Amino acid sequence: MLIDIPLMRGEVPRLKPHLLPNEAAVIAKDCCFENGIIRPLFNDLAIATLPIEAKTLFKYTDEHWFVWNKRIEAIHNPMAQDKWQRVYFSGENKPKVTAQDIAIGVVSPAASYDLGVPAPNSAPVINRIDSSTGSEPEEGQPDIFDDETRFYIQTFVTRFGEEGAPSKPSTELLVEKPGSTVYVGLSRLNTNTNNITHTRLYRTVTSSVGAEYMLVAELPIAQVEYADSAKTLNAPIVETWDYDIPDEKMRGLCVMANGICAGFAGNEVMFSEAFLPYVWPKQYRGTTEHQIVGIAAIGTSLVVVTKGYPYIFGGVTPSAINGTKIGSEQACVSKESIVVVNGTVIYASPDGLIAIGSDGVITITDQLMTRRQWQTKIPHTIKAWASEGMYIALYEGGGFIFDPVSQDFRELSNRWDCAYEDLERDQLVIVQGNEMCFWQGGDSYLSGQWRSKVFQLPVDSLMSCARVVSTEINQLSLKIFGDGQLVYSLNKGEVPHNGFRLPAIRATNWQIEISGRAEVERLMVASSMQELM
Repeated sequence: MLIDIPLMRGEVPRLKPHLLPNEAAVIAKDCCFENGIIRPLFNDLAIATLPIEAKTLFKYTDEHWFVWNKRIEAIHNPMAQDKWQRVYFSGENKPKVTAQDIAIGVVSPAASYDLGVPAPNSAPVINRIDSSTGSEPEEGQPDIFDDETRFYIQTFVTRFGEEGAPSKPSTELLVEKPGSTVYVGLSRLNTNTNNITHTRLYRTVTSSVGAEYMLVAELPIAQVEYADSAKTLNAPIVETWDYDIPDEKMRGLCVMANGICAGFAGNEVMFSEAFLPYVWPKQYRGTTEHQIVGIAAIGTSLVVVTKGYPYIFGGVTPSAINGTKIGSEQACVSKESIVVVNGTVIYASPDGLIAIGSDGVITITDQLMTRRQWQTKIPHTIKAWASEGMYIALYEGGGFIFDPVSQDFRELSNRWDCAYEDLERDQLVIVQGNEMCFWQGGDSYLSGQWRSKVFQLPVDSLMSCARVVSTEINQLSLKIFGDGQLVYSLNKGEVPHNGFRLPAIRATNWQIEISGRAEVERLMVASSMQELM
């Protein structure tokens, strides 16, 4: 009789140990099976020391990283070739924006502004009009011929050139002599937390097709009055009527493939103008039946997971985005469990891991474990990241690695506080305390553990010998179980290179466990030495 395990893989907790495939494990911890054999995970490689213990890590440039001591969602500016290198983030009171000249400090980002450009609180005021600079009507024309009814509005502008929504219009003004000087009192800021440096003054210009507000002047924000003596204007018209600031409670900031940014608050999902992350029109919003837990972008669609049904919002332009309620009663129980893996959104529900993609919604761990087994992972505490197509999760008391494609599931003993998937380096960067490391970036192995399925043999079978095939067998230890009891063990350095004898033990159910810092290519337990050859 021979137990031969030439191929190894991870756990399938749903099946009883004796019903597992021969290659499956009862315990697979800190190891992987990318080559069909057991390979322990590599150790982490320390690369930097951070100034604080971080809860969120974000790569700004190759030389600089942003860290926060709270959960933050951050995105790079989706605009092309942004000379300011702006980063937008939510989770720190109001949504914020920072730039390269204020971001870098001992703790980065060192400074930031509130996101968006508010409209002036009050309308411009007509202080007085000086008609002495105006021109008299031409001979033969009535005085009323050149009369002009005029209104003024005002907008604020940041140092990035971002313009906000206009104020309410001034009171109506009748200019009887063209070229008269109008002294306009400008609306002032009470507090400036939005990086506002200038204001733009517009006035109505009437033509045969209608009236528009045309730019009069761009002025420093400190200026309190402007003397408008222009007889005619040929300038840009105001285009920022619906340029609202984002909701101050907005969270979950992310960017879709078409340059539209998204966020949420309560049960309301919000969208920006395409490639304008500071503009959040109120009409670009949708609602969900239940409170939103988190959002994630996949291409030009937005997956919205709630405390009830999930939704998908999609559209070519923000004004045409519509939401679709997915008929799957799978609530999200942890915002930090939401991860995009190979174009699919995966999150933790009470029943298991849920995947939302082009194929619809499925519980991807349904064949691996039952709901009761899943609940032992304490799903509401799960924090997850994506790396190399795998879902890597930590929870209160443990961790696991799951490959959605191969359905490979392994336990993970390593712990960290936060992480960032660095696509440029193709590395998961983790933070433990204030130490930043490349996950599995080192050259030496961690200690892996793998225990086989229960092999059921004829009653009271005698297995008298065993063999472990490994290139570094002196780094391994071995345990053999018979009918659930430990019947033989070898410590590190004691495992022979060739076949070895076991004590004369009879049992029906057999298991073999290997652990240590080396690859394992094959495991065998037999009733005779000849069978091991």
